[in-house]
Parts: sequence; C-alpha cells; structure tokens
Amino acid sequence: MALRVMVDYNTEYDANDINTVGFKYLLDILRPGLPLVLFDSESLEVDAVAAFDAEHQCWYGVPDWSTRRDLPPLSKEEQDRIDKLWSL
Repeated sequence: MALRVMVDYNTEYDANDINTVGFKYLLDILRPGLPLVLFDSESLEVDAVAAFDAEHQCWYGVPDWSTRRDLPPLSKEEQDRIDKLWSL
C-alpha cells in the first residue's frame, strides 16, 4: 500500500516536494523508491515514488502522470482541516 502524501500544486515552488518540516514523522518513513500517492486537497491525486535530492537535502515525489485521478470537491469542513494543516 502506498503512503498518501499531501502536496500543493497551487504554489510557486516545486509542488512535488514533500513537506518534512511540517510533517517530521515522514523523515522516519521515507526512503528512495517508496510508493506514494501524492494528492492535492483541491483537485487530484497521482501515483509516485519517493526520491531524495542530496544537493538540496529534501524529499520529493516523482509522479507517474498517467495515473492522475481527479478528486471530488471537498466539503467546507474538510477544506478547513486541510487549510489548518498547511498553516502549521
């Protein structure tokens, strides 16, 4: 089973970066090649694998765009929870 990881495709930086600052527990889980499902709370999810950028010391997902799936719209309560997570 793939690890689900929230990303933000509506940002100026590389949206495939995995936020290990706000979600420190991921540092204990991530390893190169780990199956992931990257999802944007507002629109889509895509199968990916984890990779590490040694130069920038960050984790990111390598998406397989042929697996892109559109997500149904979130309820107001679900969106509020997601917004709270992003603000951490």
